[in-house]
Amino acid sequence: MPASSDRARVPKRPDLSVIVVTHNRTELALATLRSAMAASGPIDVEWLVFDCASTEPTAQRIAEAFPQARLLRGENVGFAAASNRALAHARGRFLLLLNPDVTIERGTLAEIVGHLELRPRLGAASVIQRSPAGALQWSIRRFPTPGRVLAEALGCSRVTALQGLGEEQRDPVAYGREGTIDWAVGAFLMLRAEALAAVGGLDERFFMYSEETDLCLRLHRAGWEVAHLPMMTITHHTGGPGVPALAAQLSYAKLLFGRKHLGARHALALRAALVLRHALRALVFSPLALSGARRWQGRALCERSALAAVLRADVGALAEQRLQASSAAAGGRR
Repeated sequence: MPASSDRARVPKRPDLSVIVVTHNRTELALATLRSAMAASGPIDVEWLVFDCASTEPTAQRIAEAFPQARLLRGENVGFAAASNRALAHARGRFLLLLNPDVTIERGTLAEIVGHLELRPRLGAASVIQRSPAGALQWSIRRFPTPGRVLAEALGCSRVTALQGLGEEQRDPVAYGREGTIDWAVGAFLMLRAEALAAVGGLDERFFMYSEETDLCLRLHRAGWEVAHLPMMTITHHTGGPGVPALAAQLSYAKLLFGRKHLGARHALALRAALVLRHALRALVFSPLALSGARRWQGRALCERSALAAVLRADVGALAEQRLQASSAAAGGRR
């Protein structure tokens, strides 16, 4: 009889745990949570928000607007580390890493969960991502290799016949159908809890960017599938003009991915391809910046910052310091 009573007190496991990591941009974060809650569908969802030391009243506003969400607070430890802090409290059978700058336009979370339930080897999935203007974002990606980074450095992705050489999937048809993929931009990434536990969570060495690339590769290697599901469309409110610190961090994260997964020779080749990419773009944008147009000045500064990052031996510490110093003005993670 006591054993039966104990079982009765065990709370039911939620179908889904939604994790949102916030750092300022309060109104967008509120809109993200409102949108996701409205699109939950008929499943049991728990909501976990980890606020990374926002200087805006982000955490307070979320606590007031969404008392059903569990609010966690901490230092700005980076997206991967903050996600892991929240995931440690997640009880759901499925887990959603959701950017705080996403609104759901079509579909429900229940549909995605239901689809994963039907495919027991599906470890992770993402959905159609669009810009605020409605343009399709190239969120389906191939794993980075020196050849693919070189192809993008040379602008092959802009030539229809050569698009398959780069990292981005630029065929719009691919976004309208379900299919297994290498990895997806992590603005929306739903995971099977069992699969995440099998590969050990996010690698916290990735302060920002490439943590989803690394995770998806580890899932593939462990025998799990990663898929694009067209049954949901989200708007990803990316940050607009580039931020030099983020450009540096993005390229550093690719270098870190290469060092971890590609071996010394290929990692060096990937680094050389990144140097070429940013050097070529800096040469193109720097003269245009002399016109005084802010657009070209920003692009030139980002390329020069990224080039400096991939050339420096202590790029990791440099990029992270610069990112944290300018994070309040970064305008978004992706």
